Amino acid sequence: MTNPALQNILLELRDKDTPSTRFCDLLEEAGFLLAYEASRELPLAKDSAMTPLSVRAEAIRVRDEAITIVAVLRAALPMAMGARRLYKRASLGFIAAKRIEEKHRRLGGRLVFNVETPYWSIGDIEGKHVILVDPMLATGSTLSRVIEKLAKHKPAKIIVISLIATRQGIEALREAAKRAGLDITIYSGAIDPTLNDKGFIVPGLGDAGDRCFGK
Repeated sequence: MTNPALQNILLELRDKDTPSTRFCDLLEEAGFLLAYEASRELPLAKDSAMTPLSVRAEAIRVRDEAITIVAVLRAALPMAMGARRLYKRASLGFIAAKRIEEKHRRLGGRLVFNVETPYWSIGDIEGKHVILVDPMLATGSTLSRVIEKLAKHKPAKIIVISLIATRQGIEALREAAKRAGLDITIYSGAIDPTLNDKGFIVPGLGDAGDRCFGK
């Protein structure tokens, strides 16, 4: 997304000298803006309100009661709370996911990691629109694993929001969604050109979880 306000935030997040408290605040603001951009994918409803002039005004609103925001712990938590600021009636779910760094392989030229997902708390998402939040879409290994498991709960659609993505990560997610028979859209603040040999995005912004919460 080329939104200038989002790009300003992303530049400050990339800065190695941005302190952790500021980094967390910026993650929340980025989550708010990316969730705003994603509103075009969400279910809508007609609604109305009585104005101070005793005239009823009609409008279209996002049916946020039909949305679940799912944060991939831990780095996504501030972004998910930013999205929740916008969609106050949405439910909030959590998934703990971790790449096993020593267990990776090359598959068709791609770097692929095994991923553990030891903790899930997502509630009932059947028929709902899921906003899946993870700051970095690098190899796509983590979110592909998450999407495969989410598909078993039959959501209507998955909207992924991330700060920075790579082409490999995007393609891996598209393939995972296709295998799972899911409708998916990805919103990202930037698409960076490369991954290093450890699967980190370059130039990227480092480890978002460590920079926000400490090691």
